[in-house]
Amino acid sequence: MTLADLASIGGFVSGIAVVITLIFLLLQMRQANLNQRALMQQMRSARVSDLLLKATEPHLCENMNRAFANDLSMNDEQVRSFFMFVLASLENWQDSYFQFRSGTLDAASFASDVAILRIWAPLPPFRAVWQTIRDGYGSDYRDYIDGLLREMKPIILASSNEARWRENLRKELVAAA
Repeated sequence: MTLADLASIGGFVSGIAVVITLIFLLLQMRQANLNQRALMQQMRSARVSDLLLKATEPHLCENMNRAFANDLSMNDEQVRSFFMFVLASLENWQDSYFQFRSGTLDAASFASDVAILRIWAPLPPFRAVWQTIRDGYGSDYRDYIDGLLREMKPIILASSNEARWRENLRKELVAAA
């Protein structure tokens, strides 16, 4: 075997090593991407959980119940409390909106946020907060929320989530008996 043959074999082995290294690198990049998406989803979930747990604080819970009952007798502190909760929710939805548009949030996660937003969008207290603060948002997100509000006619809740829960619990208890 000549020196040229050995050099050719060495070049061939080197080429295979480069291909294997590239495959390994691609697999690592794919795994890093999956890990990053999982981390982003976990942070999104934590953000929403924090908002939901905040809403269980007695004063905020009462203010939200009164606001969604369209209680115009709420004092300024109560209105501000409700207002800030809605504002925090809008900030959360805005983050999801931009993450989805940039391709870093999957369609199923974004659809979940949109479903909740569509529950709130027809409610006059939510709409009133939006009309008060909408100019503080960039045109893309503002147009998106405005579009949802135009799509949905305002409605007054016939019953609260708590009343619906009690009715559903009654049905489940009857079914279990």
